[in-house]
Amino acid sequence: METLAYSLIATFIVSLISFVGILLFFRKVSEKSNFITSLIAFAAGALLGDAFLHLIGESIKDNGYSVEIMIFVFAGILLMLVIEAYFHCSHDSEDEYKHEHVKKSVLANLNTFGDGIHNFLDGIAIAASFLVSPVAGVASTIAIIMHEIPQEFADVGILLYSGWSKKKVLIVNFLTALTAVAGAIFALILSNYVEGAQKFLIPLAAGQFIYIALADLLPEIHEKSGVKKYIIEIGMFCIGFIMMYALLFLE
Repeated sequence: METLAYSLIATFIVSLISFVGILLFFRKVSEKSNFITSLIAFAAGALLGDAFLHLIGESIKDNGYSVEIMIFVFAGILLMLVIEAYFHCSHDSEDEYKHEHVKKSVLANLNTFGDGIHNFLDGIAIAASFLVSPVAGVASTIAIIMHEIPQEFADVGILLYSGWSKKKVLIVNFLTALTAVAGAIFALILSNYVEGAQKFLIPLAAGQFIYIALADLLPEIHEKSGVKKYIIEIGMFCIGFIMMYALLFLE
C-alpha cells in the first residue's frame, strides 16, 4: 500500500511539472538558453546515475547478476528507440500535406500523443523504482523531474507554434502529463498479478533512462559550442550523477 501511495504522489508531482512551460508565455526563458542546456546536462547525469547506481545496481544486488537483467535493459533501450523512430517517421509524413495549418495541426497532435506515451512510460519507471525501495523511487522521481522541465518548454513551444490557445495548451499538456499516474498504476497492478514482474520492470526502466539520457538529452548540449559553456554543462552532468550517488547513503 505504501508503494502505491508513494508512486501516485510522485507521479502527480511530476505531472504538475507540465505547468513550468507557462514561463514561455512571457518569453523569458529560451528553449535553447544556456540555463536550459545546463539543466539538460544535469538531467542526463541524474538519469544515468539513477539507471546504473539505483535500478541496475539494486536489481543485481537483489537477484544476482544475470544475462536476463541486461537483456531487459536492452529491451528498455529498444522500446524507446522504436517509439521515437515511429514518431520521427510520422513527422516526416507531414510533407504530404500542402496547407500550413494542416501541418501544424498534425505536428501538435503527434507531439501530444507521443508525450502521453512518454509520460506513461515515466510512470512505469517511477513505480518500478519504488518497488526497489523508497530511496530509489525518490531518486527516479528527481531524475524524471529534471528531464521533464526542459521537455515541457519544448512541448509548450510546439503547441503554441501550432496555433493552440494558451488555455488549451495548459489543459491538454496537464492531462497528457497525468498519463504518468496511469503508467504507475499499470506497473503496480502488473507486479501484483505477474509473479516477479519487478525483475523485468526495473531493468526495463533503467534502459529507458539510459536511452533518454544518451539519445535525447546529451545531443542537445552540442547545439551550440563554446569552451565555457561545455565546462559548465559537463560539470552539471557530473553533479547530476554525483547527486544520485549521494542518495545511496540514505538507504
